[in-house]
Amino acid sequence: MQKAERLLDLAAFLLRAAEPVSWREIQEQFRDDYGGSEEAAVRKFERDKAELLEIGIPVRWSSQGEDLSAGYLIDRDEFYLPNLELAPEDLALLYLAGSAALAQGVFPYARDLAHALNKLSFAARAPGTSETAALAARTLSRGDEDEQVGPHRPGEGGVIARKLEELSAAMAAKKRVHLAYQGAERGARTERDVDPYGLYQSGGAWFLVGHCHLRRDLRTFHLGRIADLKTNPVAPRKSDFVVPPGFPLRELATRETWEYAIHAPQRCAVRLESPVSPEARASFGSRAELREEEEGAVVVEVIATNAEALVRHVLALGDRAEIVAPKELRAKARAILAGLARRCA
Repeated sequence: MQKAERLLDLAAFLLRAAEPVSWREIQEQFRDDYGGSEEAAVRKFERDKAELLEIGIPVRWSSQGEDLSAGYLIDRDEFYLPNLELAPEDLALLYLAGSAALAQGVFPYARDLAHALNKLSFAARAPGTSETAALAARTLSRGDEDEQVGPHRPGEGGVIARKLEELSAAMAAKKRVHLAYQGAERGARTERDVDPYGLYQSGGAWFLVGHCHLRRDLRTFHLGRIADLKTNPVAPRKSDFVVPPGFPLRELATRETWEYAIHAPQRCAVRLESPVSPEARASFGSRAELREEEEGAVVVEVIATNAEALVRHVLALGDRAEIVAPKELRAKARAILAGLARRCA
């Protein structure tokens, strides 16, 4: 029996059981998998149990009590999600959001999402909610490829979707991937082996976070710049890496672009001229330090490890924002503006 099939069957067997299941009962049910040497069988079962725990299936040992014998079980209260009891309009909104994700054509696990949307459409009982959401989804999915949502080039949606699917599979199997990557700063193409730890979406684009063996450090990769992608074909059933405990994907996914680890960190200051809009303040993220100055101006201080991205952000705010420190970054921004002025002259 394949490992994935065995894990699913083991979870289903424990969920069906009315009381804790003994080790002998498990061996009897899975003779081909946990037979042979007792020591080897126990080690194999412990590995399977650990993998089930890792993916969120709470297998535990229950000591013998007054009414139940000792054995293994899955805690149903921890395993099953509670009923959300969402209002019909909330269900319809959730359905619409899922439909929009599918319409972009670059969402991983699209088949699973489609099944979930079918269930939601039945759950949304308010008159017309399912029909309205379905109509909106069809509207979103119409149009030329040139009008895709997000920063991808025409026709690239399917390519991104295939990359997402392959990377998702590599992450699940903990297999290393080989990337041909087109850098943003110098435009140089590099070949890299990467242990894929996580995927996230930000600003309409997808990003991969993982350990880069070329840089020997954690790196973030824009999927649109991955020119070629291959999963390690050696020992497909054997993991190539272990994700570090407490890997902070949520924290990494909420970084600003100037917080990507590219250069040595440096403190930068940006002056925003009065009146400063709430949007301009918020655009520097929650980790920025803001200081009010005379006549309503605001000085924003951030720690940048990707200085070029900070320059691009400040220039996008227009003539009411300027970099005041460090001098090298201020000079770079002025050089860019001077180049644009020459082109427009």
